[in-house]
Amino acid sequence: MFPSRTLRRALTAPAAALLAVTGGLSAASAAPERVDERPNIVMILADDLDATTTPVWEAMPRTAALIRDRGMELTESFAPMPICCAARSSILTGQYGHNTGVLTNAGPVGGFESFRDNGNEDHTIATVLHDAGYRTGMAGKYMNGLENDPGHIPPGWDDWNAGVDNFLYSGYNYTLNENGTFVKYGVTPADYQTDVIANKSRAFITDAAASGQPFFWYALPTAPHFPIPPAPRHIPETRPTAAPRSPNYQEADVSDKPSWLIDTAAARAATIAATNDIDYTNRLGSLKALDEMVADIVATLAATNELDNTYLVFTSDNGYSLGAHRLTQKMAPYEESMRVPLAIAGPGISSGRSAAMALSIDLAPTLFDWAGTDIPGHVDGRSLVPVLAGDDTGWRTDFLAEYGGAGFNGRNGIIQEQVPGTETPAMYMFDMPSWSAVRTGRYLYTRWYDRERPLEDREYELYDLEVDPYQLTNLIKTDEGRAANAQLVEDLDRRLTELNSCTSLSCH
Repeated sequence: MFPSRTLRRALTAPAAALLAVTGGLSAASAAPERVDERPNIVMILADDLDATTTPVWEAMPRTAALIRDRGMELTESFAPMPICCAARSSILTGQYGHNTGVLTNAGPVGGFESFRDNGNEDHTIATVLHDAGYRTGMAGKYMNGLENDPGHIPPGWDDWNAGVDNFLYSGYNYTLNENGTFVKYGVTPADYQTDVIANKSRAFITDAAASGQPFFWYALPTAPHFPIPPAPRHIPETRPTAAPRSPNYQEADVSDKPSWLIDTAAARAATIAATNDIDYTNRLGSLKALDEMVADIVATLAATNELDNTYLVFTSDNGYSLGAHRLTQKMAPYEESMRVPLAIAGPGISSGRSAAMALSIDLAPTLFDWAGTDIPGHVDGRSLVPVLAGDDTGWRTDFLAEYGGAGFNGRNGIIQEQVPGTETPAMYMFDMPSWSAVRTGRYLYTRWYDRERPLEDREYELYDLEVDPYQLTNLIKTDEGRAANAQLVEDLDRRLTELNSCTSLSCH
């Protein structure tokens, strides 16, 4: 049992009140005796929450206390497909993007339609756990492109509450498909999206606990994704805050970067100067309600006597650049885009930290391991269960990262796109062309235009992260640099070629 005094300090006022009403951590007198003792699983996925620039745990102290400090923080956690739909596809299946066929948010290799058309709906976390006897539910942002088929409910979900329009990003005026019924939410404080997801989380957990059936709950708010604001109750305490000025913020010299970034550097810098600090302020403010949601979920688990038998996972789909390299987005093969927070608590997990390379494709096999089901043969990731027990023997030392966007003509990084939370397209938004990369403990090696450009037209980057953690100096931009690193580049290029086509065990 977790210390009640520590837990109560970390809970929100409503959550603490809930515990008081039920008599404390173990006061679930109405709960039936569990016949199936397999653990419950709750996964909370933030949207665009980076682990490099944003002080996640300081911004979310309840989440730090209730998940990170009671369990394990994986400090080397990455999203190998660092854009929303591709990342979420990989979380659901445990597969790299080249195997799901989803490498960006829209188009022939992106979006929900690509996910469905490639047959991925038959083997997700939901289908595997549901078929194994788990009660499954979700609420929030499932996957980009679902708005094109808003009535669709993927297999495996017992309780489905998915956003079906882009107003979900604004926090208000959105519509949810609630088990086949479209429910429109308005603009009152009670309609604030994160709080609605928190309410649905409490209801699902309470009902599932009463059934005696093990359950999986997937909470998917859009916080802190632009343009969601703070909840009304948090606006007074959300002070204007400048985004951190890391050494690569508004990188002065991008001449060693790929041509698409060089060509758009001035426009990107102007955008950062005009909007970045406002975005950062709203991001910090929106995390307050997300932090409260985590505490409410833990309180509900405690009140239903399920906390000790529940694994809690907190992470993000991908990272986000807050001005690093003149970028205000994700998708790039840089640390800000790929690094995500990951903390896991639950039965048998000791508190501590691990530096094992953890990937979003590892979440599905980990959940299957907890549930006692066989890990399907299609899975590219590895179960984190040994790592969470303190054993990282034989663990991976590198991984593949990839992105399938085309930009405009595949080069200059500008594409027309709808602005989240509106119904009208922007004149243009910044994108970037496709790439694939191999990331080791020390190096990042990237091929640009990897899929649609001939060999002689590709561009490359190589960074030594031990001496250049902010990726300021591309070691192979010059002839001299290529010559000095020729053997290293040859080795990394060979490994990248292997990983680019890996499947299942060959990805390990």
